[in-house]
Amino acid sequence: MTVDNSAVFRENFHKLFSQKLSSSEFNLSIAPFGTITQARKMLEHVETHKLNAVLLIDSDAPKEEKDERLKYYKPFDTTKIFFMIQEMEAWILSEVVKIEEFGKSEGLIRKRIDEDIKNNSLIKDKHPEQIDKPSEKLDIILRQYFDVVKIRQNKERKIGKRYSKTKDGSKLIGLLELQILMECFDEAKRLVDYIRQQTTIFPTLLSDSPSPTAERNVRIS
Repeated sequence: MTVDNSAVFRENFHKLFSQKLSSSEFNLSIAPFGTITQARKMLEHVETHKLNAVLLIDSDAPKEEKDERLKYYKPFDTTKIFFMIQEMEAWILSEVVKIEEFGKSEGLIRKRIDEDIKNNSLIKDKHPEQIDKPSEKLDIILRQYFDVVKIRQNKERKIGKRYSKTKDGSKLIGLLELQILMECFDEAKRLVDYIRQQTTIFPTLLSDSPSPTAERNVRIS
């Protein structure tokens, strides 16, 4: 994923992972790198500087193509890569109740009030990892179920809520429950387990720019 408000994403991803990990167990660094080439450069940086760090990135592909996607990052250590299968928004679509919560917290106007979002044909009976282009599906769902009020020339006008990864994605991530993600996504559980297993050296969750600390970093792109 490519983001330009890294501080907000960091705050909300930290809130998410802190549900299972203490702040002493990981450092979190987030910066945009949206291409495979940029991710490879980050892996090279990790290996060159011998950082105990991992990358959490969108796979932009279904779970079945994970092994094929990992080939793009050879010859670097691909055990350092953890995927948000498809896109980050698959995580959000796995917890539809949080979309409702987001709508209320943002003061959005709920439409189709007798309809449950989870029954929408875009996501009903589908595992989130099998939803193609989940960011597009989330955008459609928000427009279908929520309005925002725009004032133009002193007149109020209701229009469908459009999804913004940078403005809305970070807030939605901060609302999610990590336990549910770990039960739904193998990669989420694998990531948390990996960090917990690092008993002597702090793991780093990595994004794009060099982390200010060399230990226990988790970078998210």
